[in-house]
Amino acid sequence: MALIIEELNRAHRVQARYRMEGEHFTLGRGYDNDVILEDVHADARHAEIRRDEDGSYYLHDLSSVNGTQLLGNTRDKSVKFDEISERKVATGDLVQCGKTHLRLIDSDADMAEAVPLHSLESFFEGLSHPAGAIGLLLTVGLATLLISYLGYAREYEWTIVVNLMAGSLIGLLIYAGAWAFVGRVVRHETHFFAHLSIAALGALIYNAWEWFSSLLNYNFALGRLIEVFDFLVLAAIFPAMLWCACYLATNISRGWRWAVALVIPWGFLGIGLAEELADMNDFTDIPEISTELKYDNLLLRDPVPMEQFIASAPALFDIPIEKKEEEEQGTDEDSAAPEQGTGETTETDS
Repeated sequence: MALIIEELNRAHRVQARYRMEGEHFTLGRGYDNDVILEDVHADARHAEIRRDEDGSYYLHDLSSVNGTQLLGNTRDKSVKFDEISERKVATGDLVQCGKTHLRLIDSDADMAEAVPLHSLESFFEGLSHPAGAIGLLLTVGLATLLISYLGYAREYEWTIVVNLMAGSLIGLLIYAGAWAFVGRVVRHETHFFAHLSIAALGALIYNAWEWFSSLLNYNFALGRLIEVFDFLVLAAIFPAMLWCACYLATNISRGWRWAVALVIPWGFLGIGLAEELADMNDFTDIPEISTELKYDNLLLRDPVPMEQFIASAPALFDIPIEKKEEEEQGTDEDSAAPEQGTGETTETDS
């Protein structure tokens, strides 16, 4: 039986492991220690561990300046913080020497089952190649530029090209960089190109929907209903992107990952969708028709002849005004009063 000493970082990830099989070993900043701590707050000889006759290990603080603290135990939550002068080591003890965190584990302790790889691991691995990520990024820029060019009726200026390319590309780079920074802090893994590829795929899907929605609006004049469909498409894209980002950059559990990926985007989109639905019945003096110019071969239905359209115009645009009963009664009384007055005048004259 041996004692395993794990040096942890602030995220509780293992930085180094030491296997101790002797009767006595020391911990400290000095080069003659068995465990050398790269910590200016640790003494040259900070602590020692001795094995008793029964095979148990005991940790002793060597009157260090900053002391040795017991932070807790990963396997026994009842263990609380305490200053250590001498302690019988239990598997899972978390100890602090100076500012260095150590975990002490018996080599015969049971190990947790291996965590199976997610089915998307190979997918993320394929997205992490720099060439593919940069190719997707440029594809997003060109697709955005093409959609803008096809829907632009005036002369296309180079300033429009620069603004569109810079806006789309810089936005995706900032998104990937932010999540890469989070991953670097939390998991010490950046996955920058994977984040960039995922963001670019999301942007490409939305570009494809944007073109298709303009085609639907061109054919069927859906008006504000298209904006509702936009919310629904974003309600699928944003959670997928956020789920992938949380998986690559954080250590949260699967349940919390789904909660974050669904609640945050659906919450914001739900507020916007509710406002849009509330405004759909508001009166507008501008008819909900598509003003987009497209080639006639993109028309998916038979066009309506001009005479038939003009004949149906009143039914499309005229809004019947419903009068209240009180107003109608008041109007009837007003119209009846002059008639009586006229009769009396006639009789007097006669």
